Amino acid sequence: MNGSVSENTIATLDAVAAILIRCFIITVGAMLFTWLVWLVFGDVVYAIYAQKLAITRKEFDIFFLYLMTFLKGANLLFFLFPFIAIKWYLRGRR
Repeated sequence: MNGSVSENTIATLDAVAAILIRCFIITVGAMLFTWLVWLVFGDVVYAIYAQKLAITRKEFDIFFLYLMTFLKGANLLFFLFPFIAIKWYLRGRR
């Protein structure tokens, strides 16, 4: 791929990269907020879920930790890694 990339393509990739990093930051913020709610109001949230589901506190905590782990992985996979790849590509082109 030795051909030059148009300025329009570079601008588009820069815009996509800017969107991806914002999505990454928003998702990190949402995960931090969720973690804080779980930390401060964990008993209340568990009580709400326990009324609807037959779930122990240990199962609830493990589910929460699995969910947060999945979200962290998805955040890296779908937002941070593509951002890094685009920036790396653009750095090589400039």
